[in-house]
Amino acid sequence: MSKPNPKSTSAATDHHRRRRITAVAVGAAVAVGSVGIAAVSVGSSGTWDPQQLEQGAAAEKPKMELEAQARAAARVLAKRKQEIKAENAAIDRVIQQSGIISKAGPENKEVALTFDDGPSGFTGGILDTLKKYDARATFFTLGNQIAEFPLPMQRAVAEGHAVGNHTWDHQDLTRLGPKDVRTEMADQIDAVTGKSLPAPKLFRPPYGAVNDLVVAEARRAGMLTVMWSLDTNDYKLPAAEAMAAQVLAEIQPGAIVLMHDGGGDRTTTSAALPIMLKGLTKAGYKMVTVPQLLLDNPPAVEQNSVQRTPVA
Repeated sequence: MSKPNPKSTSAATDHHRRRRITAVAVGAAVAVGSVGIAAVSVGSSGTWDPQQLEQGAAAEKPKMELEAQARAAARVLAKRKQEIKAENAAIDRVIQQSGIISKAGPENKEVALTFDDGPSGFTGGILDTLKKYDARATFFTLGNQIAEFPLPMQRAVAEGHAVGNHTWDHQDLTRLGPKDVRTEMADQIDAVTGKSLPAPKLFRPPYGAVNDLVVAEARRAGMLTVMWSLDTNDYKLPAAEAMAAQVLAEIQPGAIVLMHDGGGDRTTTSAALPIMLKGLTKAGYKMVTVPQLLLDNPPAVEQNSVQRTPVA
């Protein structure tokens, strides 16, 4: 009887060992796969379809994104509510203090750009320019213009600008009695709120024509009378470069700047605005609404008088 070949016996042993290892590995892989499927499928009935699951996740993604956007919008609105509350409180303090303002304090390097006699066909372009330079402004609007141009003012509020009262149809209130003054103010408020805009808390008398009666009636309506400290004289249609240069030469912290977005040809104002904004930004100024200006730069009790203009 022949003896077994040692090399052959060793090869056979190695072969069986490899088969056992392979079998154990395959069994482990199957077990892991089964656990994975079971884990994914826990709590669900029927067969598990990876493609269907992927499609379902894709379908849920837009909903989740919308919900995230809604939560972000809610946070922004809540923050803006608090800001408006603080700004309104600042306005109310000045109403109680004097009822009229032409300039804020100098604490912060901020100015308020204001536009009268709109809205008009020029207002949209002015809003575009303000948005480009991340600037805020205050628009003193005429009630009889709102019905024709409601969208610019709705956009203005949505983009963080303030809307004030400039009467119904631009009458000189110093020539009217108390009842007619109240009507001019109230009709403008009705026009604004009728377009889902907030009731104004700021008032600017046409032509800058003001007396104790006008200030008292504005205060009675919960509004602060807002004049100005820097008149651009844009109604005279100067060259855009000259108009901007005047503002940049005379500007001071707390200034309230008078311009117009309605009541005539505002091509000059529209062309001067970007030059002005570039210069103010370069000089370190921040352009804010009148309410924000009053909050950040509380005004002095004593205010300079303002010379009336032919068009303001």
